[in-house]
Amino acid sequence: MEKSELQKDKIIKVAQSMFSEQGYDATTTREISRKADISDGSLYYYFPDGKREILDTIVHQGIESRTVVIDDWFSEIKTVYDLERQIIGLYERICLIFEDEDSYRSFMITIRERPLLSDSQSDWLLEILSNIQNKLIQELNLIKDLLSIDVNNFEDTTGIIISIIQKSLYDELVLKNNKVISKEVKELTESEISLMVRLIAKKDLGKN
Repeated sequence: MEKSELQKDKIIKVAQSMFSEQGYDATTTREISRKADISDGSLYYYFPDGKREILDTIVHQGIESRTVVIDDWFSEIKTVYDLERQIIGLYERICLIFEDEDSYRSFMITIRERPLLSDSQSDWLLEILSNIQNKLIQELNLIKDLLSIDVNNFEDTTGIIISIIQKSLYDELVLKNNKVISKEVKELTESEISLMVRLIAKKDLGKN
């Protein structure tokens, strides 16, 4: 990484920490410069639009990194058991995203500073969950003969599964302000996912 990129990365990390701890409005560019050990002029050299450009960069990088982790997670399935394991594996993968400090801070900034963000920035989680739902519908179609529900109900069914995942994330990270999804919440959420999958299966899952 070039020196200029290292300096930009340092500014972003400092600002990310300050935005998440004291809020965007309460943080000044002067404070960011001082904490990053650079002059005010240097900060504007790297980010001509100042604090707002830094915020946009933090949000964009966070969305990009989270999307990459989730993209292409689904693989072809053959049984209902495969579906259950795949959804639970995906949920665990999402939980791991927020165990990374930078990802957690970026997420909290996105939530707290929502009024300042564009629709595409603030709705990133909804968009990701929508993409996951579409992939789940595709998965259900692969094993539709093994399911007790009609194809016309796939959207509602996957919507319930997505809501189960979404609730656990918001309850823990936003409402309770926890930095990680607790073991108890993970186990409860995974049992709810398993129950939902079993309810739509024609027969007991088995493993083949």
